[in-house]
Amino acid sequence: MIKVFEDFDIMMVGHFQSVLESNGIDTFMKNQFGTSGAGELPFVEVVPQLWVLNESEAGRARELIRELRVDESSEPTQAWDCPECGTAQEPAFTHCWKCSSPRPSLKTEN
Repeated sequence: MIKVFEDFDIMMVGHFQSVLESNGIDTFMKNQFGTSGAGELPFVEVVPQLWVLNESEAGRARELIRELRVDESSEPTQAWDCPECGTAQEPAFTHCWKCSSPRPSLKTEN
């Protein structure tokens, strides 16, 4: 096992875990309930952590997380149409809600 991400935002860690799992990468979340001990225990003991079970997939996992963080920081503000099925999507969606196709790169939307 190898740690690929940690953050006090449990929702972000859970989101990244879901994305990695949907891409066939087996994961484990450590300290999922540890934030209740914050202040009583050292922060390194309570911060939610995302671990990859197969160390050979760590690089791919980190790359997926990096891409997600870049996408999130660009905060898309325009609705988009799925390139596969043509379904209209809200700006916040990274994948089509109907067919699960990924959103086209933000660079190609301009």
